[in-house]
Formats: sequence, structure tokens, C-alpha cells
Amino acid sequence: MVETIQSNAGAMSAVTVSAIVPTRDRPAHALACAKAILANDRLLELLVVDQSDSDETQQALRGISDPRLRYLRTPTRGVGWARNLGIELSHGEVIAFTDDDCRVATNWIAQLAAIFDGEPAVSVVCGRVRVPADLQPLGFAESFQPHHREWMGRYPGFGRDWGITANLSVRRQAIVQVGCFDVLLGAGSPLRSGGEPDFLFRALRSGAKVINAIEVQVDHLGVRAPGRESSRLMRGYGMGTGAALFKHVRLGDRDAMRVYAQFIRANAARVLKNLLHGKGPEGLGYLAAFLYGSLASFRYRIDRRERMFVSRGEDCVADRKDWWS
Repeated sequence: MVETIQSNAGAMSAVTVSAIVPTRDRPAHALACAKAILANDRLLELLVVDQSDSDETQQALRGISDPRLRYLRTPTRGVGWARNLGIELSHGEVIAFTDDDCRVATNWIAQLAAIFDGEPAVSVVCGRVRVPADLQPLGFAESFQPHHREWMGRYPGFGRDWGITANLSVRRQAIVQVGCFDVLLGAGSPLRSGGEPDFLFRALRSGAKVINAIEVQVDHLGVRAPGRESSRLMRGYGMGTGAALFKHVRLGDRDAMRVYAQFIRANAARVLKNLLHGKGPEGLGYLAAFLYGSLASFRYRIDRRERMFVSRGEDCVADRKDWWS
């Protein structure tokens, strides 16, 4: 299903790449996603971090005999916990993230490795996330279309060039500098979303170079039905993004204040434009959720040095048992 985009990625790359996939209660998706990733011959290892309530995903993956597959079971909840556990237990110089409802191209690893190899200053690569044409009429799924290729020392505007973890890769050295994912942000967390803008804001603030690469592509199959299901998803995105950006506003960060204000202005302008064109207050739900998420951020203290929310103790500690290491 994934279209392979040709480039100069055929040359062997020196960097080693680990892939990490969080999953919960979607064994069929996890199996298909793992098979697609393992079809990449430049892959060092694939870590599937399973937060499922049952052992169905574990049983499904046992049918794969590829030694590069490592299965990790954890009682934690939230993709931030899953990704951070994968980071800790992986070995690659570059860590590539995708989701269980995504399918990568057979040259996914080679494409992104070529970028990291060719540009040693690059810390993060955000690849294109495409919703296949045959799925688009079925509802909404998040996508990402790169516009400006390089970001460094400045921040994207609302709705443009903030990559998503469905297709995001990071140099391990950059994680040491920037930090891991905030576990109170992202799907399955109390604040529901926002892990990507928070991580990318911290990366850009640190001076990291971010590349938005259209040639590094995955397909996203996680379509939500129109109506309540899609609306709930969009409100979750709004809430998490508001909480993520306002965290840095609370720290008195002037760059965060400018980015946050730009998001408010752009969202308000979108709602007004839709009203003027007779479409109703389309976008108002996202804006309301964005503001609500900003207020919800006050539920948590912030570690000023790490720029992370501080858990109130309700989050469990990761189970470090590595079943297939």
C-alpha cells in the first residue's frame, strides 16, 4: 500500500537504526506493522512495547522468527511511557518511531538513515504521514505533509511542519540533550495528546536541527469514523497541544509565548473564516479544547530543569522484563 519514493538512499549508511512501536490491544495491527518494519534490511532491531490488557499481541508476534524483533510487555499506560522504555532498552544510534496502525515502506530505514548519515548536524527527522486515498472517505486520520524542509532556531506555525510520531526519528545523542517524551502527554496519558509538539519545541529550543523529509513515508490506517469519534480525537489533539505549549509558557519561555499566541490567533481566524463562509463554527471545538488543555496543565507541577510535568503518583513504573531480548 505504501508508495516507495525514489531518492539517493541506496548507498549503505553507517548509522544503526532501532525502530520502536507502542501498541495496546490491537494484535492484528501490531503484527502487520512489525512485518512491514522487518522487511527493511537496514534495520538493527525492532522493539514492540506492549501495554495490552491481554496476551493476544504477544501470541500474535510469536509467529515471527526474525531475531531483530524484541517484545517488551509493560503494565504502564500511555505512549510516552512506551516510547521511553523503548529508548532505554534499544541500541541504535538513531531511534525511529511509528505507530501500530501505520505501515512503512521497504526503504523506510534506508531513507532516514541516509539523511542522518549525510547531515551529521541533523538531530530529528519528521517524515511524511499519508492516509491512503481509499481510506480517506471513511473518516479522519492524522497525517503530516512536510512543507519547509529544514527548521533550526525558529518554530513552525499552527498546522504546518510540526511532525508526528507516526513517522519521527531521533539521533540518540539528541535525546541525551533534549530529554525523552513527557509521560503525561500523548495518547493514553492524562492530558491525552501533545507529546510531539512538546518534544519538537524542546528540540528546537535546544538549537537542534530538524528535517521534514517528504521522501521518508509511512501510511496511516487509523481512520476514525465521522461524527463523535472524529470529534473526540480532534478535541484530544487540541487539549494535549494546549497543555504541551502552555507548560513552557508557565516556565516564562518567551519563544513558547509567541508560539502559543500564534496558535490562538490562527485557530480563532480559522473559526471566524468558517463562520463568514457559512460553514458554522468549524474549528471551535479544537480551540476550546486547546484552551481547556492549557488550564488542565495546572494539575501538574513542572520540573523546571527537565521541562517535564511531574506525576502525582498515579502513573505506574515500567516493567523492565524483556521477553525476547
